[in-house]
Amino acid sequence: MADKKQLLFIEEEGYVVARVEEILRAFPQFEVTRLDDAEAARELLDEKPFDVVITDIYLRGASGLEFSFKALQQNKDACVIFITGIDNVDMAAKAVKEGAFDFVIKPPGLERLANMLKMLTLVRGLAPAEEGKEQP
Repeated sequence: MADKKQLLFIEEEGYVVARVEEILRAFPQFEVTRLDDAEAARELLDEKPFDVVITDIYLRGASGLEFSFKALQQNKDACVIFITGIDNVDMAAKAVKEGAFDFVIKPPGLERLANMLKMLTLVRGLAPAEEGKEQP
């Protein structure tokens, strides 16, 4: 696929990284950039627009809300999905009210991420084009 959509995945916790990367393998239309460093994420979001950002709500030295704001500044149509612990659900719900696409609760809610990405690719036209057909 020549024109891959850009997806940024920001997460520090190893088990979450492994599970999300496994989920993302089912979505070849995305070129995935993964970071676990808040400062590197800030710099990258200042330089480049992303179609999808998946981020933990809290990282060492940053808030996922900051990344959501930066992503939406670069691309007003960016979809931000937060990954959060059960203790941060209220913060994630607030983020959705402020423009994030949705959130999942780790670890059990990570299964919802695949369904969100499927829905997102269909609704936003991010699904891969079929061979010989152009996307609408």
